Amino acid sequence: MNAVLKPRASLAEALREPDQVYLSPRRIGEALGLQVQSLAERARVSRNTPTARPQNEHLQQYLRDVVRVIAAAEDAAGGDRTRAIFWFMNDPLAEFDYLTADALVQAGKAQVVIDYIESIADGATG
Repeated sequence: MNAVLKPRASLAEALREPDQVYLSPRRIGEALGLQVQSLAERARVSRNTPTARPQNEHLQQYLRDVVRVIAAAEDAAGGDRTRAIFWFMNDPLAEFDYLTADALVQAGKAQVVIDYIESIADGATG
């Protein structure tokens, strides 16, 4: 298939470890503009976990939540992945005491953020 016509990889596929079934802390860190140790802090795991045990279940659950929220934001942004990541990291949400989606995911509220994104995409107002 021509590279131009090849469908864009899903966010999860683009951020997984090559030839592995788990998400890559390194790739996700790069996408978010974060050091891997910062991801460890956000996931509340040891600073060595992302490199020594990237398949750690607690870390992977956090990374899956990050990917789920960014994927929902990407869909709402018309497929603009860069815009979705910027929003995730930087936009304070008035409906959530001006916390960012990133802070809400760190607090274990990924589904709340996804529901919010979907409600906005469906035409609800804040």
